Amino acid sequence: MLIGLLHLRLKEMSKKYNIEKAKKLIKAAKDKGAKLVILPSLFPAGNIFEIYENDKKSKSIIKNLAEKIPGSVTDTLINLSMEGEIHLIAGPILEQAGPKIFLTTLIISPQGEILGKYRKIIVSEKDVRLGISAGKEPVYMSLDKRYGIISEDDIFSPEINRLLSLNNVAAIVGTVKAYPRNGYDIIKYMAIARTIENGLPYIIVGETIEDENGEIIGSSPTFVTSVNSLIYKQAEEEDTVVYVESTVLTQEAGRERIGSINNIDSVLQGFCKSIKKIKTNVGRKLEEQKEDEE
Repeated sequence: MLIGLLHLRLKEMSKKYNIEKAKKLIKAAKDKGAKLVILPSLFPAGNIFEIYENDKKSKSIIKNLAEKIPGSVTDTLINLSMEGEIHLIAGPILEQAGPKIFLTTLIISPQGEILGKYRKIIVSEKDVRLGISAGKEPVYMSLDKRYGIISEDDIFSPEINRLLSLNNVAAIVGTVKAYPRNGYDIIKYMAIARTIENGLPYIIVGETIEDENGEIIGSSPTFVTSVNSLIYKQAEEEDTVVYVESTVLTQEAGRERIGSINNIDSVLQGFCKSIKKIKTNVGRKLEEQKEDEE
């Protein structure tokens, strides 16, 4: 299956402009034979939350963009999928679910059906400050093969990625938010580390964000890793599609994985016991400090 990764230069908060740009690239991907297209984080607005230093401004934007699923953003994504006649992975978008807000990735069929959604599990300190809640469960997508889905900060968690790999996925697909500086190479290093740990290719879609004056204010890389090549392919230009054939990419994934764990159940149980013990000790120390202050 041919997969198209859209590396877009998005104009911050300019939804209509960004949608029209994506339509052209989705059509190009369809004409090339792609069956699956992956859009960047927080499309069509663009993910600016690591770029803005003003939390008050970011909270205001989140309040305006967050919506229930389905909603107007979902409708836009469904239309793109149906018009392009392709499967679409889009997200995360800001999902309002009762009082909570999640960063949620959608998997949409060419018929416009939402096949699945994944709420980002690993939230950053900034996400927490901005009122973003964490999801609970990993999600898998079955097309020609079984794929694991990650989002943004999940790439920094060996645990989430290991769980996905243990569920017999052929590759892991994810998006990353734009960073103002230094994040570009760090994301690549982390994806390479996860690739080596789990023996799986990673398909990662980044983005470039420009302000109203056309100045770039943040970016993240779009690339594909493999066990042998490490960086197998990457976007060299903005507003382009990186193509990867899943069959070719996943030929290496069946090999024995570096650092494979046979006793994963006992390891996880041990981790859980350790975490409970640490929390108990921390709680006890806080109580002792409180008593001393009184």
